[in-house]
Amino acid sequence: MVTTGGTSLKDDIMRLYQPVHLLVGTPGRILDLAKKGVCILKNCSMLIMDEADKLLSPEFQPSLEQLLCFLPPNRQILMFSATFPVTIKDFKDRYLKKPYIINLMDELTLKGITQYYAFVEERQKVHCLNTLFSKDHRNRVFHDFRNGACRNLVCTDLFTRGIDIQAVNVVINFDFPKNSETYLHRVC
Repeated sequence: MVTTGGTSLKDDIMRLYQPVHLLVGTPGRILDLAKKGVCILKNCSMLIMDEADKLLSPEFQPSLEQLLCFLPPNRQILMFSATFPVTIKDFKDRYLKKPYIINLMDELTLKGITQYYAFVEERQKVHCLNTLFSKDHRNRVFHDFRNGACRNLVCTDLFTRGIDIQAVNVVINFDFPKNSETYLHRVC
């Protein structure tokens, strides 16, 4: 079952009346369902966090930590991230016992990547963002992009996380990332 914020909560509740063996979703939505007593996680043996650096950002971390309270103490936590900021280390130290760490960050470099910078005033960026498409249209465009039907994609940092499209040879950062890990994540 897949569940995210911005979709029908009623539909999610109805689906949870049937057995669900794998639940994929955003921390806030899963937490909401757990708090309502609809999503029972007491037998959930594994929590997998893809893009853990983003999930452990101040925006999501409180929900994620509350969500852990609904899981059994002997659960396994797997965290995947292209970057390893301090937030991941802090979380790892608090919640993981004897973690096994595979760090490929040393292999991530900007070697061979040409970079340019152009300044755009904030009001121009806001205007551009406000004129972009509806969610359904964005999803269709992204699908077309992944399938090679269109060659240009304008989207948020969160939307592009975890995708690996080999045909991409130009990345335009709409705004400058706040830290080097995010920048590397976007362009490599």
